Amino acid sequence: MADHLMEKLDHIEGMIKELNSKIDNFLGFEEITEEEKEEFKKLREEIRNGRSLLFI
Repeated sequence: MADHLMEKLDHIEGMIKELNSKIDNFLGFEEITEEEKEEFKKLREEIRNGRSLLFI
């Protein structure tokens, strides 16, 4: 039971770290120009439509 609880807590910790990362990346978004926002929109569409490359 304790192991299962620790697994759940580890999972929750990972989700919190991911959320914090997303918040950190979002900060400053309101400071970008309209042109930059359009570029983000185009990139999202390309990714959504499968027209993106992975750089590994």
